[in-house]
Amino acid sequence: MSHPSYIYRRMALIFVALLAGLFLGGSANGQSAEAPTRVWPGLTCSPAPCVLPPSQASEGGSTVTDPLIVANPMDVKDLLLGSVDFNCPEPSSVGFHLSRDGGSTWKRVECMPVIDKGGYVYWPGGEPSVGYDHKGNAFIGGGYGDSEDMGYGFFAIQKSADDGTHWGKPVIALNSGASQYAPYDTWMTVDAVAGSPRANSLYVSGIVGLSETEDDVLVSHSTDGGATWKQVVAHQTQNSPGGDASTGMAVGKDGTVYLTWMYCREVACFAAHVMFSKSTDGGNTWSAAQRIAGGMPQSWQLPNTGEAVYNYPAIGIDDSDGPYSGNLYVAMYTWTGTYLQVQMIRSTDGGSSWSEPLPVAPRSDTHDQFLPSLSVSPTGEVGVSWLDRRNSPPDIDYQAFAAISADGGRSFQRNWQLTKAFSNPKLNGIGEYSGSTWAGEDFIAAWIDSSNGVDMQEVVGGVRLK
Repeated sequence: MSHPSYIYRRMALIFVALLAGLFLGGSANGQSAEAPTRVWPGLTCSPAPCVLPPSQASEGGSTVTDPLIVANPMDVKDLLLGSVDFNCPEPSSVGFHLSRDGGSTWKRVECMPVIDKGGYVYWPGGEPSVGYDHKGNAFIGGGYGDSEDMGYGFFAIQKSADDGTHWGKPVIALNSGASQYAPYDTWMTVDAVAGSPRANSLYVSGIVGLSETEDDVLVSHSTDGGATWKQVVAHQTQNSPGGDASTGMAVGKDGTVYLTWMYCREVACFAAHVMFSKSTDGGNTWSAAQRIAGGMPQSWQLPNTGEAVYNYPAIGIDDSDGPYSGNLYVAMYTWTGTYLQVQMIRSTDGGSSWSEPLPVAPRSDTHDQFLPSLSVSPTGEVGVSWLDRRNSPPDIDYQAFAAISADGGRSFQRNWQLTKAFSNPKLNGIGEYSGSTWAGEDFIAAWIDSSNGVDMQEVVGGVRLK
């Protein structure tokens, strides 16, 4: 069964956050301290296509990992970035940075506060999520664990209706119910498609351990801007030694919600399966779980480092009116026997059938590729970003790369090297995932970067197509 190790990993994040606060200072109430604005040249380049110059979005001083990023569909100059951020005032370690000018300036706008629920205190400790609805409302989310280390917890969200200036109180979106374990491997997505029959609905997925030997895949949804939530079981209880992990979601322009996760039949999971389900009624019911790829690790030790690399199947959908409208795409990595390789699969029939995995990097790239992120542009281009060691002969340091498909995922154009700087994954650890989004014709990627030689920070860059 996989879930106890995930629970302990989450709780470890919370206690590290507390220790970081004790050593670095910060307010004890968990509220966000005023953070300075960081000024950068801005994400711009010419002539297109070209690589956007990378900029550090997070604050320095303490480690920042797990960057997820989203652009505001109502104003693509607004970029919202979430992270596990140990610069937040203790005991919070879930922080968010915002750029209102396309990446020229960044400012931390919120660290999720502690929650006192019936006299019991819960700390925000990981799994940041970000999203915008079609009205321009911003949403952030994170996982909470109890301060008494009992394993209880939930996933909560906050909303801003004024471009990140003010944030509402946290609202619990996904909870453990009768379970003694907190939800883990959570994911939030927002239906931001203007013509969707369920536009502006919110969805949160996650795994909940029912006991030491059982777990469920749950999805919660809200139709009132996150004020109230309803959660249902999307995948029936799995029994030890099998288990679920690493959820992800995407929403189609017809309101269909697509869910992916990893499933393994044994404890030491070296041959996990990517699973798929969908809901056509706003998250109330879900289709039977379907295996769409297999034979890949649920997690893997990154060679030469001792660092664990988690495998989140990143799903995206073409919501454009172009020739590949409705196509589904999922990116993940596999172990070839000698190196980690990022691959993508696609479906042209709503998830009923899937293609064979397509490597994103060229055959000449036989060094490790890991932590992929995938997003689809408003006009149908598929962007994938990842971390890559091809330019590090000792196979230790990595750089960020990206590739874009303009033919519905049949092939990828050239690989784009997003940064010249090298990062050492052994410096502060590499976190669990990276992020990407589209801002008009710009494919924006967010990754962890330790090229400062001190600690991991969040860096944003990408590719301008036109």
